[in-house]
Amino acid sequence: MSAPRRVRTIYSVIASPNRLDILRILNTKGPLSYSELKTLAGFKSKKESGKFAYHLRKLVKQTLISLNRGERRYAVTSLGRLVLNLTRQIEEQSILESGRLYVRSSRQAMEEFNADKILQSLVNEAEMPVELAQKIASETEARIYKFQAAYLTAPLIREVVNSILVEHGFEEYRHKLTRLGMPVHDVSNLISQAADGVGSASTVFAHTARKVLSEYSLLTKIPRDVADAHLSGDINLSNLGTWSLMPDTVFFDLNSLQAGSFNLGSKLVHFPRLGSIKNLDSAIESFAVIAGILSSEASNEVCFDNIIPYIARFLTPRSKEEQIRLFSNILNTLSLAVNDGTARRITLRIGEPQRDEDISTQMELRDCALFAYSRICSIVPVPAVSLVLNPGRYFDTHFSEVVAELVMQGADIALESEGKYAFDGLRIDSVCTNSSGNSVDGAAILQNLTINLPRLAYESNQDETYFRAKLALVLQTALTALSSRKEQVKDVMKRGLLPGVAQLPTFSSIEDMPLVVNLAGLNDAMMTIVSDQEAANRKKIALKVLETAAKVTSEKGSKLGHKAFVSMLDHPGIERLAEIDSEKYGRAKEHGRNGYQVGLSIIYDHVNNEEILSGIIELSRATNGGTIVSFELPKTGDVNLNVSDVVASMIGKIPFTRLSRKPDICRKCGSKIFDSTKCPNCKSTSFIPISDLN
Repeated sequence: MSAPRRVRTIYSVIASPNRLDILRILNTKGPLSYSELKTLAGFKSKKESGKFAYHLRKLVKQTLISLNRGERRYAVTSLGRLVLNLTRQIEEQSILESGRLYVRSSRQAMEEFNADKILQSLVNEAEMPVELAQKIASETEARIYKFQAAYLTAPLIREVVNSILVEHGFEEYRHKLTRLGMPVHDVSNLISQAADGVGSASTVFAHTARKVLSEYSLLTKIPRDVADAHLSGDINLSNLGTWSLMPDTVFFDLNSLQAGSFNLGSKLVHFPRLGSIKNLDSAIESFAVIAGILSSEASNEVCFDNIIPYIARFLTPRSKEEQIRLFSNILNTLSLAVNDGTARRITLRIGEPQRDEDISTQMELRDCALFAYSRICSIVPVPAVSLVLNPGRYFDTHFSEVVAELVMQGADIALESEGKYAFDGLRIDSVCTNSSGNSVDGAAILQNLTINLPRLAYESNQDETYFRAKLALVLQTALTALSSRKEQVKDVMKRGLLPGVAQLPTFSSIEDMPLVVNLAGLNDAMMTIVSDQEAANRKKIALKVLETAAKVTSEKGSKLGHKAFVSMLDHPGIERLAEIDSEKYGRAKEHGRNGYQVGLSIIYDHVNNEEILSGIIELSRATNGGTIVSFELPKTGDVNLNVSDVVASMIGKIPFTRLSRKPDICRKCGSKIFDSTKCPNCKSTSFIPISDLN
């Protein structure tokens, strides 16, 4: 068939609206079976089967669609897509030349402009009175007809409406009507950054989703005074995208896991339903399912307690290497759960063996778990699973040596001596108690609100009393914000959007949902409030500040009907506070660091300084919600012989310490680099600081 004749034949084939619809359906839906395509194309009765088959044969004959005979599914061909694109261009051009206004709608279709749709949006979306909405719609229509644009878009019309609303002072209506999203330039930059760094396509999707939900929270869920305080740098709200959707930290005691304790019903249909826990395989499977669920329902951390007693209950005799492989598989499974969820990490708390169990078995399991974690850390650049360790009475030289080796590998290790902690420093046993004061088996905690102490200090004119008074006022605002957030999260839970959290074992812990207000930059604030001549009084005044914060938080929280605590933890995004203050006050980054100090810190030279350690211990105990005490080892290898002594000196003294030796990551092969200018594996000299990856 000659080319002109073939073209005429194709035009005759697509002249039929039915055949054009079939092409469009396959282009949108992908390959379909005969019956699926017939139904979607509108040929539902048996009488129409012959007509549908006729249209299908015409399209197949001209190779506009093809049939995969093995799968018995029809698909549009590249020629069919070309014909569809040309048809769309012809349709749009004919619309533009008609002289009428048309809009590319959000449904990806061309529609004639209709001012009534603006009226409907103002009434339905912005909840504006009809009479006022009619005036705004009329003004919008008048402006739009003055445009010389070839065609309109739905976002453009919305921008015009929002501009008119701002001009008339209707800012609240504008907030409800505004479109959420990111500028094209920002999305392009995000893709480039993911490609140049350690991100992937999923990173781009996750970041854009968080960005949209963050804007949604600021505009609709967070009180205006709180949003303004966040934007100005008085406070920091971490993980804004999840503010009204989920809690920040979830705690779960594995000893409480029983058959049927998590009934998901029709929710999360892609997750296995949990059956009876009769052996080790079913115990690990249940643990993996719950870890996957909870890691998608928390924004910061999921902390599991009593992993060793839980495994010991179902363990049958096996070799040490088999036990190590068992924990390696568990750690790998948990790492995948973090990557698929929203939580930043999963933490396993390994405490001292329980007396009513086989102590020797639990000690052996503890050693195997640590050995398996060592293997994971040797091959994973940035582990997604962290450990909190408390040997209790069962502390020995072997334990300190194993922990020292893990720290030197760059593992995420924390040591606790008093109470139970999550890896971020949150004191679980203090925060997670029921109305009788007893610890609970599961809890959801709201935190992620940090008060900028150095900002308060700058504005207090070195008046310590005025500083504490201002702090009390900000704490009131913070607790009101967290209280409002609690109601929003509980509403989400009632709607069934948190099926895992809603079934944590202790109902009272969910109803209580404790509130934790975080403080950042205590040391920086004290250096502003207290002059160098009175440096000896800094610890004393710092203690007064923390005691005031704890007292005010507890009292104000109680008046609001909540359990409330104060903490000094490491939350995402806190570094922005120092950047904002630097711009506002014209000061350089404080004291040579990239941001304000988070919690408390110990340097290597102070490990054996009893005076400094006692001060840190006293300050860390002053916060009833927990304090992170950080100890960062140098990257150089000359401290290897002393690390086990460091571990031994901290156990039993400091309530909670997080030890780290932060490497760089080779950009090419992903190896950890501690003390070298060249990767020993691939010889690359391009590294990424690990702080950029957390």
